Amino acid sequence: MTTTTVSPAITVQLPPMYFPAALEAHPRIELMEERGLAWMARYGFCSDPVQATRVRDSRSAHFFGYLCPEADVDRLQVAVDWAYLMFVFDDLPSDGDPSSLLDFAVRVVRTLEEPGTNLLPPDNPFTAPIVDLATRVHRCCAPEHVRRLADSHMKWLLGAAWETTVAKRSDEQSLNDYLSARVMYAAAEPTFTWAQLSETAVVPEREIAAPRVRALTEMAGAVAAIDNDLYSHGKDLWELRSRPDLVGIHQTGLDLAECVALRDRIVARFFELRDEVLPTASPALARYLHNLTCTLRGNFEWGLETARYSNPDGNHPGAIRTVATVSNTPSAVGPPGIPSVDWWWR
Repeated sequence: MTTTTVSPAITVQLPPMYFPAALEAHPRIELMEERGLAWMARYGFCSDPVQATRVRDSRSAHFFGYLCPEADVDRLQVAVDWAYLMFVFDDLPSDGDPSSLLDFAVRVVRTLEEPGTNLLPPDNPFTAPIVDLATRVHRCCAPEHVRRLADSHMKWLLGAAWETTVAKRSDEQSLNDYLSARVMYAAAEPTFTWAQLSETAVVPEREIAAPRVRALTEMAGAVAAIDNDLYSHGKDLWELRSRPDLVGIHQTGLDLAECVALRDRIVARFFELRDEVLPTASPALARYLHNLTCTLRGNFEWGLETARYSNPDGNHPGAIRTVATVSNTPSAVGPPGIPSVDWWWR
């Protein structure tokens, strides 16, 4: 598999990566993309040509269409719209006042809990679309879903605050610290919560909070985060020329082969544990685990094909080329000896 490129300035060859499951895709991806881009244009995020390109290049409909291939299209549309908006949010400069991010985070979480709180500044371009998303969620989702959505955003935005402050104070960080925080600011938990919201059935609390299901959720998030570091490595190399403070897995000292070995260990354990949990899972939990499984391959394929990582600034299409292959055998198995994640094997 390769991304389509023209005279790339940077080429990255990834080691073979373990994927025991094939890609699945939602049959209405094109419809969700059309709706999502129209929604972003309605809120003014496509008026500038470069930003319009960046919005389109995120391929957010494909992202969630690969993660939730069997979801209700109208419910999944809310998640797709959120992804388009959050990729724009993610592209904002992160070198401002950290207290501003914390203030905004508190207001966002409270708005998700109650859309009518009027806490977000009226002149902020994200205010109206966030209120719209929150209103749609309250209109169509169960109270359990609303609570999980607010809680997951709190964790994500706390991780983002850590990234913009603590992580940038050191040239190096331990792999243990990095893995713990990376899953948080990679927005894994809100992504998986949006996946839950795309289903009408609510996974019972006793199941979603069970240690083995929590481990599976964390593993899927960790693999998605590490794979993001891998397929965005070329973009990081591009940006490091002008942003030496960029936070990434390069700060841990791992090379690409070591990163792949780490994620292969986690993928192998994910499928082992998933197969232990599935026989006694409720239908709602079984669907959730199916979506987590689809996330592993779907996130990887999306990362390879989206111009978000081959056109790093919206002005250099094809500047980065990433070449990757899939392996049927993990390059390593067993716990990696990292305290924050070794419990997944217990």
